[in-house]
Amino acid sequence: MPPSLAHKLQSHIQLIERLKRILPITKIVVEVASFDTQKMVNPEISGIEYQRGELMGYEVREYLLEKWGRKCAYCGKKDVPLEIEHIIPKSRGGSDRVSNLTLSCHECNQKKGNRTAEEFLILRYRRRRKSH
Repeated sequence: MPPSLAHKLQSHIQLIERLKRILPITKIVVEVASFDTQKMVNPEISGIEYQRGELMGYEVREYLLEKWGRKCAYCGKKDVPLEIEHIIPKSRGGSDRVSNLTLSCHECNQKKGNRTAEEFLILRYRRRRKSH
């Protein structure tokens, strides 16, 4: 068995042994599955498009600059330093997939904090309506 699989198996066994000391476990079922996330997003993808993936020929930052028009996704500022930022924060279950990344200026990134992009934009909208 490859070392990586042996380690994974041993980690599972150790976790189960710890749980057995605390809980009255009588049965354990381990489900092992892998998911093709590219096919989940686009079930029709195939051939060379599938092999190349979404970022073929791009560095992540350059891809995001092009995708978001080289401006802050929240305030629209251009010609300012832009930071790569999570649409759904990792602390709230967001991933590092490029589909969960955007660009923001430092000010918006700091103000957004641990909110999702949707929550942040709603908050900004409400604040603007109150000030007018």
